Amino acid sequence: MTSLNELNAVRKAISPYLHRTPLWHSRYLSGLLGRETWIKAELFQRTGSYKPRGMLWAMMQLAPEARARGTITFSAGNAAQGLAYAGQMLDVSSTVVMSASANPTKVAATKGYGAKVIQHGTPQEAAQFCLDYAAREGLTYISSYDDDDLMSGHASLGQEIFEDLPDVADIVLGIGGGGMAGGVAKAAIATGHKARLWGVEPEGASAMTQSLEAGHAVRLPVVSTIADGLAAPSAGELCYALVKERFEGVAVVSDANIVEAMKILMSRLKIMPEPAACAGLAAVLNGRAGAANAGPLVLVVSGGNVDLGSLKSWL
Repeated sequence: MTSLNELNAVRKAISPYLHRTPLWHSRYLSGLLGRETWIKAELFQRTGSYKPRGMLWAMMQLAPEARARGTITFSAGNAAQGLAYAGQMLDVSSTVVMSASANPTKVAATKGYGAKVIQHGTPQEAAQFCLDYAAREGLTYISSYDDDDLMSGHASLGQEIFEDLPDVADIVLGIGGGGMAGGVAKAAIATGHKARLWGVEPEGASAMTQSLEAGHAVRLPVVSTIADGLAAPSAGELCYALVKERFEGVAVVSDANIVEAMKILMSRLKIMPEPAACAGLAAVLNGRAGAANAGPLVLVVSGGNVDLGSLKSWL
């Protein structure tokens, strides 16, 4: 297991390229949920999500020859931007494979950070194409979620929460493949913090929930949700092990629940989160993910890359 000293060294290495995002208390959410509630506003991170934290550290660990060949990942969009941004900062070329239906806002932003973007098929088809393309072109594949170095970078998010709110009782966050969840679990284990950790998934992309039921990481035959940032085609094996070890549970919410939470965050907190960022609030609003507990609650709001055309139809 990664030690606290090791995680502190990771934070020191990646922090020059990142924002330390704010932890804001919300009087409105505290009244609505019946307990003191904060949001970790990770949608204000570089590229609009937590992804650069881990991508920077994973890229820093590559051998010189691997960095020279260039990197590649598969992503719905936020990890794509994370890899592209890390490559831009560290002078490493990056290629990203995204599905044909990927969020056009995220595609454009990824290209803007300097990555080569290839769009191909369904998410499942794009994931396999990415691995095949990496082998054919000699590129270094960095998983968008199932990578130990990646999660050590993501652990910095959890460390910031524990430092800014030492008495936090519950942390609720969205789960796609499980990279953020694994990172926050690493931080909790290394610091010895006793906060209860809760994950949330969309009904149409519940890979981690099904993995916990099956007793092993599973791959979904199809995913369908407006929360593309949580629409990983599988749960990461390393992610699954950390969630199983340290999380209290994983809740499932509908797309309608997510839109309800999005409207609240936009109208009352004056922020513009994408659907993936709203899953945590959606779960607590609907009586899941530790809603009956007491003590300070933190909702991780990660993902601010909203496609405006889609937003109009959702709202």
